[in-house]
Amino acid sequence: MMPHTLISDEQLAVNLQHGDNQALIQIYERYKQGLYLFAYRLLGDENRAEDVVYETFSKVLLENRKLQNPASLKSWMFMIARNEAFAVINRTKKYRPLNDDDDIFSEDSPLTVIEENEQSKLLEALLNQLLPQYKEVLLLREFESMNYEEIAAITGTTIGSVKSKLFKARKELMEKAKPYIKEDAL
Repeated sequence: MMPHTLISDEQLAVNLQHGDNQALIQIYERYKQGLYLFAYRLLGDENRAEDVVYETFSKVLLENRKLQNPASLKSWMFMIARNEAFAVINRTKKYRPLNDDDDIFSEDSPLTVIEENEQSKLLEALLNQLLPQYKEVLLLREFESMNYEEIAAITGTTIGSVKSKLFKARKELMEKAKPYIKEDAL
């Protein structure tokens, strides 16, 4: 058997559909981290992100025959993860935009945060202020490096809608980041 890094997603999907459980193991090893990071960034909670990954792979195992185009395995799995994450969001209503008087830095200034290499916490806090539908397209494009077609397939929208949401997400993120960016950097 060839090493799993040489087997295409399409072939792994076909193998899985024919009952090859080793294919599921290879798919899991290939995508568990990316799916977890996507779910974590959407939800901001490690345990819930792990639950989303578990549910995603459970559905991949149980419903793999529903995958009509084996070449779109990655998009199909991210669509499942997205749907599971949004189900969690809808159940928990965790999304809450920050108010102007909310302080995401405790007592440290943004300069202190940058000096302490905590830009990722700021970015996470700013991302969490975005509407979930903006946040998801931004995460898929910027963190998962997916193209517009893949994002449209995952979100069940058109490419035009994806581009529009990305534009709005980036614009909103920049607006929210302005107070933390030095003026000469703009």
